Amino acid sequence: MSDIDDIFDDKKLKQSIRKAKVKSILKIIGVVLIIFIIVSLLNILVGLNLSKKQYEKNDAYVKLSIPNGYISESNTIIGFLGGTGTYKIAKNMNGKPVILEDKNSSFGILPPINYSVLNGGGYHIASQWPVSFWENGYKKMLFFHPELQYKEYKNDLADIEKIPDGKLIEMAISFDKPYKVTDLSIIQNKLKPVNVTWMWLNEFTDKKMQEYQYEIDNYDAKANGVSESDTIGLSLPMAHNGFTYNPYTQGYDEIVDTLNKSSLPEHKALYDKIISNGKTKIEDAEILGVIVHGTKSELKQLIDNPLIKASSIGVIVDPLYIGEKR
Repeated sequence: MSDIDDIFDDKKLKQSIRKAKVKSILKIIGVVLIIFIIVSLLNILVGLNLSKKQYEKNDAYVKLSIPNGYISESNTIIGFLGGTGTYKIAKNMNGKPVILEDKNSSFGILPPINYSVLNGGGYHIASQWPVSFWENGYKKMLFFHPELQYKEYKNDLADIEKIPDGKLIEMAISFDKPYKVTDLSIIQNKLKPVNVTWMWLNEFTDKKMQEYQYEIDNYDAKANGVSESDTIGLSLPMAHNGFTYNPYTQGYDEIVDTLNKSSLPEHKALYDKIISNGKTKIEDAEILGVIVHGTKSELKQLIDNPLIKASSIGVIVDPLYIGEKR
């Protein structure tokens, strides 16, 4: 009987050990699953927070570097403690979104390797103005600072006849001198019938102005100018029933805040200068130029306008609606 009891005891012991192992494995699996879920949730929360910060940086870059520019679409893939994102940069052409470029970005503590190929570019032929393009083929504009004396000024208004009829045209206009922001409504009236959509503010660091002066003194006459990406300004609301308002007070504070959010050193330098010198009050703020939208026939009416020192064509598109004037 003792042998039989021993056999049964061995079976019970083995069964108990087997059950204990199964329970231990299940417990380990449960703990691992709980840890995995917690880590995954934490990673998602961290990823979303990092993604938000990266979007703010991208948004700051677009707002500060592309007049009337905005992010029209943004997508994010979150990985481990980081991720990648894609976004589209667009301009508003009288209600019609025009996609300029598709951008990639990576973010996080362990950002994935991000490889991208850009198709934008341009060319510069001797004795001609340089031409730069956005990735999707639209031209970039040039401005000319009215407080600097250039050897030559770009005058795309003189070539306006070369553009086909029925197109909506974006044009950068540089003034003959700085004008007060408080005179915005007067400026808009003097530039009718085109639609003024953006104003260029006189906000530069001393270092940047010295760089522009050096280029004027040492480079070819047609190798100068201020790229639209190097300008700071405010988008203007479309006029309704002939009435518009000056957005400077609210918009300027937003610009200063956006400069602080930007990751570009030149934006940080300008922010430091503004904070050091004090924000420019509306009665002291100056406009150096504007961006206008109009048809060929409307822009032709700006030829020989005394306010205009230089003009540079940018995006050209078909109107949003057939028969649309602006």
